[in-house]
Amino acid sequence: MTVSGPAPSATSVALAHASQGEHGHQATLDDGLDFINTLEHERGRSVEHLASMPAALEWLKGHDLLHEEAHDQLEEHFGQDEEGSQRALLRVHRVRAAMRELADASVERRTPEGRALDRVNRILRTPYSYYLVPSPDGVSLDHRHEGDPVEGALARLAESIAREVSQGHPERLRICANEDCRWVFNDTSPTGRRKWCDMTTCGNRAKAARHRERQRAAEGCATEAAAG
Repeated sequence: MTVSGPAPSATSVALAHASQGEHGHQATLDDGLDFINTLEHERGRSVEHLASMPAALEWLKGHDLLHEEAHDQLEEHFGQDEEGSQRALLRVHRVRAAMRELADASVERRTPEGRALDRVNRILRTPYSYYLVPSPDGVSLDHRHEGDPVEGALARLAESIAREVSQGHPERLRICANEDCRWVFNDTSPTGRRKWCDMTTCGNRAKAARHRERQRAAEGCATEAAAG
């Protein structure tokens, strides 16, 4: 069954020539997880690393998901269209939230919310064509964007998570056990039992918290014994 793609956006029409061209970088799982974690949870508050469309464009370019030419033209375009910039940023945030829901559901061994699935499915329809190019040892697979370059970048990021939860090793996806962090990460440890996104930060904080709790409990017991 052939599923038609979404109608071209105003951005894609204005910047169609910038989105055409070769691009050898597919989004990796690390790219997808890094994107999800651009909304960071730290000590009970949210830290938004993509607070503006220029910040989002810079992030995509920094991860080789957006050509420099397209980045520059999009930055100029959104600088002249504040309303369009806000709509595009909302799109970025919504796709990221849907990807986060896919990861959370995988870790929690449950079915993801239908709205998140629908949003990921829609972005995955963003068109780009594959083709073979010569390489030193034969041929390699490349692809060409067709349409909105931001939509194309989001599609590749969503695909990296969709492939992992459906065909990869979803049992290795983790959410940091630190309730004040909740970072999503891929557990590459030999045992597959890693709990913390980073032992030197969240792991040590958890150990310190448990130590303080044991101290308070011991002090409480000592006080009760003295009173008795």
